[in-house]
Amino acid sequence: MLNARIPRKTHNSLNRCALFNLTVISACLYAGMEWLFFMIRPSSLSILALLDSIKILFVTAGTISIMSIALLVILLLPAVAVRNSSWRSQLLILGNIVPALLLSITALIMLDNFTYTEFKFGIISTEDPLRSMYALGFLIFFWLMFISSKRAIWARQKFAFYLALSLLVVSIAAILATRLASYPNIIILGSDGLSARYLTAYDSNQKSTPFLAMLAQTSLVAENAFPNAGSTTGSTTTVLTGKNTIGTNVYRYSDTLSGRDSLEHLPGILRQHGYETVEIGTPHYVDARKINLREGFDVVNNQSMIERSSDTFSAALGNSLSTPFIQTILERASERLLHIFFIKNLQLLPVMVETSADPQSDEQRVDQIIDLLNHADQPLFIFAHLMDTHGPNFSFEKQVFSSEASVGKEWDERRYQDALLGFDGHVKRIYEHLAETGQLDRTILVIYTDHGFRYAIHERIPLIIHFPENASSGTRKNNVQNIDIPTTLLDYLGIPAPGWMEGTSLLDSEAPANREIISTTTGSPKEIAPPFHQINIAQLIVCQKWYALNVRRNIFDSGDISGHTSKCDQNRLPSGEQVRQRILEYLEKGGYDISSLEERQ
Repeated sequence: MLNARIPRKTHNSLNRCALFNLTVISACLYAGMEWLFFMIRPSSLSILALLDSIKILFVTAGTISIMSIALLVILLLPAVAVRNSSWRSQLLILGNIVPALLLSITALIMLDNFTYTEFKFGIISTEDPLRSMYALGFLIFFWLMFISSKRAIWARQKFAFYLALSLLVVSIAAILATRLASYPNIIILGSDGLSARYLTAYDSNQKSTPFLAMLAQTSLVAENAFPNAGSTTGSTTTVLTGKNTIGTNVYRYSDTLSGRDSLEHLPGILRQHGYETVEIGTPHYVDARKINLREGFDVVNNQSMIERSSDTFSAALGNSLSTPFIQTILERASERLLHIFFIKNLQLLPVMVETSADPQSDEQRVDQIIDLLNHADQPLFIFAHLMDTHGPNFSFEKQVFSSEASVGKEWDERRYQDALLGFDGHVKRIYEHLAETGQLDRTILVIYTDHGFRYAIHERIPLIIHFPENASSGTRKNNVQNIDIPTTLLDYLGIPAPGWMEGTSLLDSEAPANREIISTTTGSPKEIAPPFHQINIAQLIVCQKWYALNVRRNIFDSGDISGHTSKCDQNRLPSGEQVRQRILEYLEKGGYDISSLEERQ
């Protein structure tokens, strides 16, 4: 009797080993096919560095393998509980459900990917009768995989075990490595239309921003910073993408990102590294949805994009690039299964759920920032743009510089200073909250603006970056531009800046003294016409000089930048004609027909 029982035990042991091998290999196949699909189509995964993409593959494969093994263990518990070897052998068959389900889901997803890619047809577009056919096909395929897994002799071989074990070990090692990353919060806080000459930190005679002056003492301060666009939409887009307007063709409200530009941006990179990303602005001019900035923000102006990774994965994987990807592919599988089995209809577009009323004041926007800081369980990236300093009329709570006589007066500088004082108070409130809650030394606070007073692009604007523990504090005297912000932040985080970002890191060194800073204005929308469409003025700044080409009237002009603190020698400045040619080169590189500008008027 003893000899008769040994083969049965050996058989059961081989079955358990085969189930383990099949489960791990099937889970890795599912992860690999989804990874390949997202790699060959425009997505936030396809724009990552190859090494980062491969890390995502292994972390995803490991996570799904562990989840599948856990399900396998649950299904095998009855077999473990019984002592009779014959009954145990029968109960082990339940374990074949796991690899069969994984392979069936993989086949369903691959079929849907293929039909949509080639024929623009798939599960989402199916009506009730065809949904039934998908469900029937899935069940038939599942049964075939279930039978095949029972008969998979190869899965009992040593090579299958070594393959499964190797995949699992490498994947778990990748998962453990993701827990090593620890990133600070990032708050990019802007206010509309700030010119440096009105701020205490840039001109000691001004008293409108005393707290910013104090903050500047422990921060990186760009003495000569400039915007890359004269409109709020165009300028905030340059900050988010690290690209100039001529490259993205987003100059003003109603323009949108297209192609790879819609996926190449700072919030997308941070989101891939485990950040919760939130945009707080005004829906008309600062809104990622309106400019088609895809896969970047979890929440935009109090609208949830229903793309946030679950808290479970965030807690398990930490700041992993894989977290949103794993959530995405699991949602793709569950949504399709629920759809074909008539449990829940699959929707073509992501649902946007309103979480609360849109903030109507800067005070409410600051309240939202503080609330996010209080409830965050992962690193936060907040891109906030305040509007009290937006002209021609300004908003404020305390009247310090202006008088009642100025009420209703447009572009009144005294009222503007009152609005600046209000913004200064908002910055102070956020800073003090960070200090009181112990978050100051794990938060990067960036103070920026979209353009200068009266939409100026040839005036100095503020750029103040406060790093944890006052790191990298000091001044940068050479010219700086808004597209330097994302590159600098990535440099601090130790994340390589992608090649498509056009800015320079300000972290440890000065930018070249004679660097060229290109920017644009749009002018009246009534004058939009080919060949330059939205562009009214294309401007180039070199050292302390600005050079502007009005492309609609073919008029070239230049001048000195007021208050510039790092002037170049005159002999280092290019001639007006040289700069004009450089502007034309920028325009031509952007795809514009410059033939109308080749002769000066």
